[in-house]
Amino acid sequence: MVGHHFWLFAGGAAAAGAVAGLASGGLLHKAAVSVTAGCMKVGDAVSAETQSIADDAADKRAAARRQAKIDAAVAERLKDLEAGIREEVTQKVDEAGTEA
Repeated sequence: MVGHHFWLFAGGAAAAGAVAGLASGGLLHKAAVSVTAGCMKVGDAVSAETQSIADDAADKRAAARRQAKIDAAVAERLKDLEAGIREEVTQKVDEAGTEA
């Protein structure tokens, strides 16, 4: 059991020495800077893509609102025209019925 603890201690000390050596040489710092810069690039790319998706969604929403306004205006105009057309057709049918 004591031997097991010794090897854990020795391994920990070796790992700490290796990290200290990398830190003193600046390699650890350079690696951390590189990783952070890479994460920032990924963050920028994700942010840009998210904005693109939001812009596309806003465009689709605006197009749908436009189409709804057009459809409502057309339906209103057709309703107004239908009354006149119905009256005209009814009159023609009634006239044709008396002639037949």
